[in-house]
Amino acid sequence: MGLLKQINDVTERMIRGFLIAILIGILLVCFYQVATRFVFVSYAFAWTEEMARLLYLWGCFLGTAVLLRQKRLIRVDIISNVLPKSLFRAIEIIMLLSMLGFSLVLVVKGFEFCNSISQDRLTLLGHPRSWFWLPVPVAGVFACMYILEQILDDLGELFAGSW
Repeated sequence: MGLLKQINDVTERMIRGFLIAILIGILLVCFYQVATRFVFVSYAFAWTEEMARLLYLWGCFLGTAVLLRQKRLIRVDIISNVLPKSLFRAIEIIMLLSMLGFSLVLVVKGFEFCNSISQDRLTLLGHPRSWFWLPVPVAGVFACMYILEQILDDLGELFAGSW
């Protein structure tokens, strides 16, 4: 469990750095796009919109994985206020297991889909179209790691008797 936490700490820091770079990239590309559209018309590039959209997708999916680890995604906590803590923890483990299953589906089917469209090219950038879909399985891998860490934490508390 300690090794998984250390690996997840490192990957989260890497993703957070990548998210900062993505945000800066989106800002620069969009600023350039607007500036060249209205001021420096002769220097405009058509690929800027496609690049901004690609960066946005990567940011959304990787950001969701980080929020999942930090337990900052939207959750309905009205149930936790009513149920006994031990019952709620058991329900929480079931929810985490279902999230793990869904994340595994995202990984497997996402990579299959990316592989199936890898020959298609983006119109303006010329890169494989799968780059638009690749954030789904990549974020799914990180989500699986982070969910597994939470499951092991909850099971450790269960067996330690701290419920």
